[in-house]
Amino acid sequence: MQVNQIEIDNSIIENAVKLTGVKDRKELIEKALLFFAKQQKNPVQKVINDFYNLPVSELETLETSPVYQAKTLSLEDMEQAIDYEAGLHK
Repeated sequence: MQVNQIEIDNSIIENAVKLTGVKDRKELIEKALLFFAKQQKNPVQKVINDFYNLPVSELETLETSPVYQAKTLSLEDMEQAIDYEAGLHK
């Protein structure tokens, strides 16, 4: 693993080591990085969990007959319908 060197005030590091009770600078940095990684992961994990815990959908499946019984709309017909609806809501 490659390590990049960064400039950090030694007094800040030493004070953080004393306050956290870790044994040395290396452990402090490791704990800080793990904490940061966990903070970044939690919001993403929540979105993933929320997505997979959605209630069962009432959408049609391939096995069910479609609710919509009219003719299939062309792209032009869809655009016309959208324009019509947009005009109603101005």
